[in-house]
Amino acid sequence: MDGNGASEVVILDGARTPHGELVGSLADVAAVELGQIAIDGILERVDLAPEQIEWVSLGNAIQAGIGQVPARQAVIRSALPNDTAVTTINEASGSGVRAICLAADRVATGRIDIALAGGFESMSNAPWILPDYRKGRRHGHVTARDSMILDSLWDMNLDVHMGEITEGLVDREGIERTAQDEYALESHQLAADAIESGVYDEELVPVETPAGVVDLDEGPRPDSTLEDLASLRPAFARDGTITAGNASKLSDGAGGVVMASAATAEDLGLDPTFRLRDYEVVYREPDEFNEAVGDVIERLLEANQLDIGDIDTFWVNEAFSAQSVYVMDRLDIPREQMNPLGGAVAYGHPIGASGGMLAASVIHQLARDGLDRGLVGMSIGGGGAIMALIERR
Repeated sequence: MDGNGASEVVILDGARTPHGELVGSLADVAAVELGQIAIDGILERVDLAPEQIEWVSLGNAIQAGIGQVPARQAVIRSALPNDTAVTTINEASGSGVRAICLAADRVATGRIDIALAGGFESMSNAPWILPDYRKGRRHGHVTARDSMILDSLWDMNLDVHMGEITEGLVDREGIERTAQDEYALESHQLAADAIESGVYDEELVPVETPAGVVDLDEGPRPDSTLEDLASLRPAFARDGTITAGNASKLSDGAGGVVMASAATAEDLGLDPTFRLRDYEVVYREPDEFNEAVGDVIERLLEANQLDIGDIDTFWVNEAFSAQSVYVMDRLDIPREQMNPLGGAVAYGHPIGASGGMLAASVIHQLARDGLDRGLVGMSIGGGGAIMALIERR
C-alpha cells in the first residue's frame, strides 16, 4: 500500500468475538450488538482515545430486517463518538476483508489517519421473509423464504446454492469425497487443539449473554471420525460429495482491526509490528468463485514479486473443504500452512464477519509465532475472491 506515493498502512491491533454456532451460544445477541462488542473490545486493546478513530467500515451481509445502516448502529452503541464516520459494506463473504481494504485505501491516500474495520454477522437472527406479500394474497398458500440463504448462500445469477456450484468444481477437478472429509476432520482437530491450548486468549472479546459469558469458540467437533463424516448424505446433489460435515458451518460473530498511517503511528509514539502491504480482488464467471481464490492469490503474489514459499501462513476461509483442497493442490500450499489452527469447517463462517475475524487472528498468529507474512481472504459469491497481504515491517 506504500507504492505510487501512498502512505504505509500499519496495523495497530485486532480482536474478535468467539464464534457461536447457529442458534447456539450467541443466538440471543443481535448482529449490531456483536458489532458493538467487537468495536469496544478492539478499542480496549489500542493506545488510542475513541475520538482518534476517524472512520469505521464494517462488513455485514445478511441485512434483511436488521435496520438502517447497520454499521452505524454498531458505532452508536459503542464507545466511539456519535460523529464518527462509518460505512456498511456488503460483498457477501468478502465483506469483512473488503471493509478492511477500503479503510486501508483511505489511510494510504491520506484521506484519514486512523480507521477501524472488520465485520459482524448473526446468522442465528436472520429473519424469514415473505416476498411479494406487500401486494397481498386473496387466497392460497404463502411461502416464507430464509434470508440467511437468500442473502448470503444463494447465487442469484444462477439461482442455485453455492454448494451446488462447488459440486461443479468437484466434477471439473476430480476432487474425491475422501479428500474433502480428511481435510474437514483435520480442521476440526486443529481447531479443538487451538481452543484447548488457549492460543486465542489474547484476541478474544468475551460476549455477555442472558445465559452467561461466552469466551470460547463454539463449533469444533474433535470426536468426529472419518467414518462419521463418510456417513453423511450429500447436501446439494444426489450423487454429490459435499455434506454438512465438509462445508463451512453457519455461525455468528464479529471482529476487526485498527489501522493507521505509519507517520501517524510514529507521531503517537506507537511502533506497530505489521502492515497491510497490498490486496487484490478478482472476479470470474459466477460458477467459478472457487477458482477465483486461486487466481487472486496468484495475482497478489505476482504483483508483489513473491512466491508461495514467501508466505508463512494462509488464512483462507474454508467455504467448502473442496475449495481448500483445490487451492492447496493448484498452488502447492503445504497443508500445515493452510488454516493452521483450523477454519470455517470447524468454527463456522459468519459471512460478513469472517474477514474481520480472520484478519484479527492472522496478525496474532504472526506475532505469536514470529512469522513474517500471512495472506487472509476468501471467495465471494457471484464469482469473486479477495485477498490481503499482511507482513512484518
